[in-house]
Amino acid sequence: MSDVLTDLLTRLRADNDLDLAVVGTDGLVVAADHVEGADAEAIATSTGDLYLMMTAFGAEVGAGDPTILTTEYDGGTVMVAALEHGATLTMVSGHAVNLGRLRTAARRFQEQYRGALVPA
Repeated sequence: MSDVLTDLLTRLRADNDLDLAVVGTDGLVVAADHVEGADAEAIATSTGDLYLMMTAFGAEVGAGDPTILTTEYDGGTVMVAALEHGATLTMVSGHAVNLGRLRTAARRFQEQYRGALVPA
């Protein structure tokens, strides 16, 4: 499945001009595609903590399970999308992006990820 995910991430990153796209679970990298110098392992570790925080906050306010979290920084955008079985998709862009387009790409990836989990 890792090869399928890597192909999906490569396409996602290229289509959306991302610096990094990584699928992780429990803070570990499952598959990644990124520009040279990006630290996918460090980002996956941080995303694991962020996912736990998203889940706890959703429960606290009665909002349910997390789907997508978007954070904009001076230097770019980070989007974290929940996947099946506690996995996450993290997308990092080092510049201004169209957030609607990026959210649509995240939702499309969530569907593709579900499809990749189905045994052949």
